[in-house]
Amino acid sequence: MSEKLNKILYIALSLLLAVLFWLYVDKTDGSRISDTYYNIPVEFIGETDVLAGRGLMLENGQDISITLRLSGPRTVLSNLKKEDIHIWANLTSIGAIGTFQLPYDIAYPDTINRSDISVESQSQFNVTVQVVELSNKTIPVSAEVMGEVAESYIYMSDLLVLEPSAITISGREEDIAPVESVRVVLDMSGASSTLERELEFQLLDKEGNEVSNEHIRVSDHRINVTAPVYLIKELKLSVRWAGSPGSSESDISYSIGPVDTITVAGEPASLETKDEIVLGEIDLSEYVEGTALDFDINIPANCVNISGITTATVSFRFKSGLDTRLFTITDITTRGVDENHRCRLVTTSLDVVLRGPSEDMERLTEEDVRVVVDLTDFNSDGTHRVEPLILVDGFDNVGAVGPYIVTCRVSSK
Repeated sequence: MSEKLNKILYIALSLLLAVLFWLYVDKTDGSRISDTYYNIPVEFIGETDVLAGRGLMLENGQDISITLRLSGPRTVLSNLKKEDIHIWANLTSIGAIGTFQLPYDIAYPDTINRSDISVESQSQFNVTVQVVELSNKTIPVSAEVMGEVAESYIYMSDLLVLEPSAITISGREEDIAPVESVRVVLDMSGASSTLERELEFQLLDKEGNEVSNEHIRVSDHRINVTAPVYLIKELKLSVRWAGSPGSSESDISYSIGPVDTITVAGEPASLETKDEIVLGEIDLSEYVEGTALDFDINIPANCVNISGITTATVSFRFKSGLDTRLFTITDITTRGVDENHRCRLVTTSLDVVLRGPSEDMERLTEEDVRVVVDLTDFNSDGTHRVEPLILVDGFDNVGAVGPYIVTCRVSSK
């Protein structure tokens, strides 16, 4: 068994050495092959930056290709593909228009030792390029909108955003001259929210026909489009009423004109919880008679006024069954004076207008009315003008009309 095992090991080792020797010979001693790589495109260094920065461009040459016949070790060329080979021509030395002969460099993948490969032949030794003057033209981008948005929604065309808003095209003057407009096409069919799209654009001539020219270069290839789609909603106009007994909302009749609703449009998130627009607050206790007040209509944030009405008038009058009377009140007291100060009333009597139901007003006397001055926030030496509380004892539906002022002199003890 030992002799047989030794024989097997000897044969395996011999085969391994033979393979290694063959690989070595194949790589170093002439086991080379040749292969042809057809139509490798020439790539240009400095075309879009250096050359364009000098107001120049290639009129031809972009489609130049080179065919190479290469030789090298079988292990190298058998894995080398056409896509792995790059041919570079440098344009950075060109500074004027004209025809130029340029050498080129051949680049292989980093995994290949350049010295292992030889160029047996090449379809041409230089590349010929024609350089002409570069012309530029900047054209605004417009949008063609197709389709209808969903019911109860509106496309806000005046808020459309196109980014970039203009495209710069470059090329020979005769190539770019026909281009008159840049257009994107946006389909709004069934939209119920703002659309954000990245769209390709078309170059059009003055008749609206698409201009297709591979020699025209563009500054951008796509347009970012934001097309606002707003919800339409009718909101009620309302007023907050403030007052006191005899001057509350239940004591008046009112109307809002010229309309009491307004139509607005806005992002759904801004409007979904909105049902009304509050014009403002009216304190009825400040008015003896009814009147009409004008208010600006403040549209909710991120919304627009579809109706076009910007102001509203609130007209109100007090209902019948209410009377007003003037009382001269001498029962004026103070409160809230701290222990370090004392107060002397400068105002010793106050004419007060009261409003309430007729039957209550007939029974009301000056003895039922008190004026209370709260000086909690006025504990400092000096003369202070303070708005007092007007209290009517025993008549819950009677209250004062109009603001009043009582003058007090506060001093330290």
